[in-house]
Amino acid sequence: MFRSYPVVLAWRVALLTLLIAGAAFFIAQQEKGWFLPFTLLTLAALVAAFSLFRYVNDTNRRLARFFESVRYSDFAIRFSSGKEKGDSFAEVNRQFNEVLEAFRQTRAEKEANLLFLNTIVQHLSTGLLAFDTHMNVLISNNAALQLLGVYRLHHLNDLPERHKSLVQFVQKLNTKGKILYQPETGQQLSVQGVSVNLQGRAVRLLTLQNIHPELQRKEVDAWRNLTRVLRHEIMNSVTPIVSLVETAQDIVEHDIPNHPAASDLAEALEVVAARSRGLVQFVEAYRSYTSIPQPRLADISAKSLLDRVVAMMVADDKNTSIHIETSTHPENLQLRADAGQLEMVLLNLAKNAYEALTQQQANPPLSEQEVNHSQPKGEQRIVLRASADTKGRPFIEVEDTGPGIPPELLEEIFIPFFTTKPTGTGVGLSISRQIMQLHGGDIRVSSVAGGGARFVLEF
Repeated sequence: MFRSYPVVLAWRVALLTLLIAGAAFFIAQQEKGWFLPFTLLTLAALVAAFSLFRYVNDTNRRLARFFESVRYSDFAIRFSSGKEKGDSFAEVNRQFNEVLEAFRQTRAEKEANLLFLNTIVQHLSTGLLAFDTHMNVLISNNAALQLLGVYRLHHLNDLPERHKSLVQFVQKLNTKGKILYQPETGQQLSVQGVSVNLQGRAVRLLTLQNIHPELQRKEVDAWRNLTRVLRHEIMNSVTPIVSLVETAQDIVEHDIPNHPAASDLAEALEVVAARSRGLVQFVEAYRSYTSIPQPRLADISAKSLLDRVVAMMVADDKNTSIHIETSTHPENLQLRADAGQLEMVLLNLAKNAYEALTQQQANPPLSEQEVNHSQPKGEQRIVLRASADTKGRPFIEVEDTGPGIPPELLEEIFIPFFTTKPTGTGVGLSISRQIMQLHGGDIRVSSVAGGGARFVLEF
């Protein structure tokens, strides 16, 4: 009761009034020694007046501190209860503290949501980029940096030259847009962009996806369906022809062996029969392309796998001068794969390299430029290397020192039925890519003219 704001204010005013009255009394008396009491009373009145001013202005100071803490987001401040001034002041201080606590919780929730959204953005498989009007990067995630092949990105102009199409697209983006471009072999980037206005600030938002693997799967599916239909139709047409030709051959051989034209007819029928049987065998050779079984995955030793492949290669030709080397790091590297299918892929790649080197030995380069680019005869080799990348994902390399693959053929070599060999079927690499895709991986190839070829099996 006696510490409530009105009571304290009343006695402070009363005290100030008495001090002023006392000072005025001594001035009016003008008696001897009046100056000292007057001075003391005046000083006491000033102190009382200042104390009264601070007491009355305390609420304004608290309001100023409250608004200042909100302005600068300093929500750690706390206001005392102020019970000495009465219940109304205590309620005001309590409300101040509750409002600051609400702000503190709101900011904590906002920071948590921002962290959550940033975590989601960073773990998306789709690349995300956001640029301001000056082409500074506002947002980027790991997927975007990996797709672009850069370690960090602060400005649009920091992109390598191979992404020139993307730079031009972002600079010209006004509303919405989409482009598809190929920065390098084995990568086909689909980019969608939109220009939006966020709180008065223009932002260009991009999404990036590498659709090359999906295009490969669709292409392989299309080829398989086409091959299945062609094989069915050709077999339906050729099989009765083979049967009729064999019947005609029996007739010529047994019923009209002495006819003047029998020998010519028999020769003609033999040609037709041979070509028909060759066509049947040709079609049947592609049965494997359309009927690859699902892999039976198991943990296998990469080192043992490479050793078995080399042993089979050496067994085929023990007199070869081509060196076949293996390397596994770490030596206990494990692969989750179908051992039989993976052996078939590696044997196919190793045999292709072996044939390229054998052809190079049989047809040495003639021009001085070709001599400089080719490997010396004694250094021809094939290297099978198994290792893991920085993220722990295993891979296998098959590298040779042969003549290499022309740049224009790097993509065509995986097309079914495409071959540069006189006796090749053209399905080996196509089947190998299918097998790796069934394993959840892929095959990449790189080559330099005269500097050999390098195939990488990614898991």
